[in-house]
Amino acid sequence: MKAEEYKKAENLRSTRVPMEYTATYTMGNISGEGFITDISERGVAIRVKQALAIGDILHITSKISNELILEFTGEVRNINGNIAGIMIKLIDPGIQERFMNHIDSMLRLMHMKGTEQYKLDKNRIKKR
Repeated sequence: MKAEEYKKAENLRSTRVPMEYTATYTMGNISGEGFITDISERGVAIRVKQALAIGDILHITSKISNELILEFTGEVRNINGNIAGIMIKLIDPGIQERFMNHIDSMLRLMHMKGTEQYKLDKNRIKKR
């Protein structure tokens, strides 16, 4: 069983680390500012004032630390009020490595594991 299959079978996901970083985003010729409210290995949650839709593609930039400016292209995967879950789709390998190191450091400081259990909200699952 692959790692991803195991995680799904056990209702595990990459731990979401609560943080708050200012961020800018662009979507075509639209740009805005928001706040990244949590980070994980596969994406971020960002609080925005603009209405976004699932499937929107954003380019996001955020100063995480003096050593790391997070810059990536991501896809809106879910929306809860004014917070959008963004999956990282395209990121420079060097930035990705520093981002993973940052997440690992935060997990250690907060005494958290790399994965966490989650419960599916059956009311939010879309049938195709």
